[in-house]
Amino acid sequence: MENNENINVNMAASESADNKKCPSCGATLKYDPATGALSCEFCGRSIDIRQQIQPPGVAYSLEDLASHAGAHYLQKAKIANCATCGGRFILNAQDIANNCPYCGSNSLNETDDRTGMLEPTGVLPFKISKDEAVKLFENWISKQRFSPADLLTKAKATDFTGVYVPYWVFDANTYTEYSGKFGYIYGSGDDEYIKWYNKSGVYKLNVKGETIIASQRLAADPLWNGVSGFNMNFMKKYDPDLLAGFVAERYSIDGPAAWLTAKDRIRGNIKMGIKNQERADRVGDIKFEPGYSNVRAKYCLAPVWVRSFKYNDQVFQVLINGQTGDVSGRTPKSLRFLLRILMIIGIVMGSFLALRVLMMIIRAFISFLQSR
Repeated sequence: MENNENINVNMAASESADNKKCPSCGATLKYDPATGALSCEFCGRSIDIRQQIQPPGVAYSLEDLASHAGAHYLQKAKIANCATCGGRFILNAQDIANNCPYCGSNSLNETDDRTGMLEPTGVLPFKISKDEAVKLFENWISKQRFSPADLLTKAKATDFTGVYVPYWVFDANTYTEYSGKFGYIYGSGDDEYIKWYNKSGVYKLNVKGETIIASQRLAADPLWNGVSGFNMNFMKKYDPDLLAGFVAERYSIDGPAAWLTAKDRIRGNIKMGIKNQERADRVGDIKFEPGYSNVRAKYCLAPVWVRSFKYNDQVFQVLINGQTGDVSGRTPKSLRFLLRILMIIGIVMGSFLALRVLMMIIRAFISFLQSR
């Protein structure tokens, strides 16, 4: 891994920050998104922390991730697994989590698994505080159509959990030799035609910030698309103080696997870039195989507020982007409203059918008069 000195300093900080206590009352300090400082929720004491911008050179190589030779791992941490939804979370030594932040079940159990807890290279700190998340939730849920009238009172947002979700962010240099058919449109209207040319060349693309979600669970969750927009330009250097009071999901898609997904995306961008470079209107058969060099993988954590609530023994989930405030979730639907919708649809369909029958009768009557 590059910039090993910085990472080693962080690992030492991780050990000392694990049990950071309030100097006034001795309670455990937590990161406060509203102030950007460590704060005590009991006595109100606040301690400033230095949030450093993530240096551009801090990243893992693919060789580091494959061989574990140059990778750095968290030492004072524990893994908690959810037996219901399969979520896996990295907790600091002082964290106690009774319920899974994703599904709300109480089947979250600590395990002895300490392998593969890679140290992040960067963190996107929470910008949305818990109080702001509660307001966003209440505003969002009040606007949900066809929901039960008592939903807002039964779905009180008092137990939002802040979760840092894992991301891979890739940078790379590419060099691609290509050959193929490129079409150009000439003329216009009825005289328009395409003329094809065989061409070859070289296309270079420097990839910056290709992001891949590192959670299999979130990658398969349709809710995630609504809150997955993060601005990685605000990435901060990894500091365990930024995670104080929050839960971090352990990545379930490792770096090499995420790189394969990233390469598929990059390949599509390269194909489009070749078309633009040749200024072609159409692309026919084209052969190219990108070459990659200086591939750098950043393992980053991005903030999400998670809220699960029960309504009539069903669990519903809401996600809030901890940086932008975007909300995505599911809510129960009122049977009364659904029946009303079905009734309206039935009336409309019945009216449409009755109108068609009436038109058929009128046409038949006109045909009868014409035959007479």
